[in-house]
Amino acid sequence: MRFETWIVALFICSPLTMAQEQHASDTPQFDSLLLVEPIPQYVEINRDIAKLGWVLFNDPNLSSNQAISCQSCHDLTTNGAETTRVSTGVNGIGLRNSLTVFNSSLNYRFFWDGRSNTLEDQINGPITNPLEMDSDWPQVERYVSRSAQYQQLFLSANDLTISSDNIRLALAEFMRSLQTPNSTFDLFLQGDEFALSEQEKRGWDTFQSIGCVQCHQGPNIGGNMMQKFGYFSEINILQDTGKHLVTEEDQDKFYFRVASLRNVAQTAPYFHDGRTPTLEAAIRIMAKGQLGIAMENDTVADIEAFLRTLSAPRPAILEEFENE
Repeated sequence: MRFETWIVALFICSPLTMAQEQHASDTPQFDSLLLVEPIPQYVEINRDIAKLGWVLFNDPNLSSNQAISCQSCHDLTTNGAETTRVSTGVNGIGLRNSLTVFNSSLNYRFFWDGRSNTLEDQINGPITNPLEMDSDWPQVERYVSRSAQYQQLFLSANDLTISSDNIRLALAEFMRSLQTPNSTFDLFLQGDEFALSEQEKRGWDTFQSIGCVQCHQGPNIGGNMMQKFGYFSEINILQDTGKHLVTEEDQDKFYFRVASLRNVAQTAPYFHDGRTPTLEAAIRIMAKGQLGIAMENDTVADIEAFLRTLSAPRPAILEEFENE
């Protein structure tokens, strides 16, 4: 199941930026530190409702064959996603690579075509998709209503009534708790100038100077705009035309939501079809397709080093729930 969005591009940099490689020492023409920000240290949630959502997230009985849970494709013990190219659901192999649910609440829209704009709304997709959980809300609600465990959990969660709306509410509240602060880059943003190595700083400088930060911005370093995939060279994405599949408007062909780069070093394979197993290869593909440049090896290595500073520990609340 892919709760968040379909990865089509590891990261999409604006074609309005420079179409040639610059040196890392070049000064960006904008204040990049105003475009990015650290993940908040704390997130305000209702813990009892989030705990209910965690139980639902791990329950395969929400699917039509009682075998596929949210956890099946979003492994909370590792990266919040999975390591296979594409996900396997109730009716077989799906179409896209699963994207991490960590920090998903920081995205402004959901799914790679941007068709949902709230966590609650996007939950409908995996529940009802035949290639994912292949269920429906009446079936899910009947199962939950008959469970003594869920009756007690809903009672403990502000005495919520058991309904499809409140099941979505609980799942969304749980996902809001899955933030990963305290990456090395966050420490740097908070004023620790020694947090990054010289190579990592060069990578960050280059990330800014060639324009990647114009699209990968905000606390999630992405996830907050739509962009066309493949401005300067055609990138084979087979039948997936992104937003166009929803709107059927020609101008929407190959437009996808810009990917978040948080924890990107842990979420291989990359792109919507999982075609690329390494960050190095993904960086080269995006440099050519989005910026029209062929990056030198040292530049690729610097950017990869920077991207690895976006890794952070698993959400702390998971260990709490697992040990209760």
